[in-house]
Amino acid sequence: MSLPTAIQPDDATHVCYRGKRLIYFGGCDYYRLAHHPKLLKAHAQAAARDGLGTGASRMTTGNHPAHDELEASLVKFFDCETATVIGDGYLANIALGQAANGRFDAVFIDEKAHMSLRDAAQFLGCPVMRYSHCNADDLARRLSRRREAKRVLLMTDGVFGATGRIAPVGDLAKRLPRLATLWIDDAHGAGVLGDRLRGTAEHCGFSGRRVIQSITFSKAFGSFGGAILGPRWMRGSLLNGNHVVTGSSSLPVGLARATQASFQLLRKRPTLAKQLRRNTVFVKDKLRAAGLPVDNSLFPVISLECPAKKAAMALRRRLLANGIYPSCIRYPADTEEDCFRFALSSEHSREQLMHLVETLSAK
Repeated sequence: MSLPTAIQPDDATHVCYRGKRLIYFGGCDYYRLAHHPKLLKAHAQAAARDGLGTGASRMTTGNHPAHDELEASLVKFFDCETATVIGDGYLANIALGQAANGRFDAVFIDEKAHMSLRDAAQFLGCPVMRYSHCNADDLARRLSRRREAKRVLLMTDGVFGATGRIAPVGDLAKRLPRLATLWIDDAHGAGVLGDRLRGTAEHCGFSGRRVIQSITFSKAFGSFGGAILGPRWMRGSLLNGNHVVTGSSSLPVGLARATQASFQLLRKRPTLAKQLRRNTVFVKDKLRAAGLPVDNSLFPVISLECPAKKAAMALRRRLLANGIYPSCIRYPADTEEDCFRFALSSEHSREQLMHLVETLSAK
């Protein structure tokens, strides 16, 4: 399998692709913070002072004050018991899978969970059962067959990135035994959903001490890296000889500082989240009115299944002819389903959004 043609960012809402400047609705940088001057300044200052990388794991000589300060900011932002920063969002799930080995009798995972969750489940050391996508009733049926399991873990994406579907966290949690643990990979939901931008559980009105949230900084927060938010036993296990934490270099200080800047920015400028939601409602309402099969959730992703190859090529040509990057993807990579995925941002203008609606609605 070959890599797709490279694209070059041009500004917050455009890319250069095969010599053309196109409106960009791809990726997951929902506030376009990756190019924000405050984040760039924080990164540049830290890199100039502390270098590009730490050159070591946090368990040896790679633990910088910026990591401790970022974890304190995470605890405050997400109102969680502990936060542990990992160098990459994918690795954060792997680290937690290793840290949780032997703590559970049975694991139930959404059949369309992100590949990092599925990989992490292999480390847990207990039976892993898949339930139908976002189907709380199917979860209940499968739980009924494992009544002997006392320590149950549920694993799900908070938001499924390819489609923008929000997991029914509240309904799923109601089916779980009282002492079960819920592990939400909230790579997409964190920073976007919830009144305080704390993610899917907040959006669904669910809270509890037995919730673990794994997040990435490379989406809503415009930076890079990952973190695990949750109870004290989890942090203790992560720091007690965990292979990922012990064996990988820590997050570069510049990225830690940039991520802290993004938290501050989202707190001080609530208009960013409000504008993202306005843009989402505007586009989804218009597309549904035009007869397109679009959900009414507040998550800023529109996913349209690719039709037959001939029709898909026609839509691709139409998008290019109208100056829009044709983001047709197959994700996760091990699926057979293609879709056109459009990620809205707070920075897209009303004119750009209307242009997308008109292009997609054209007959």
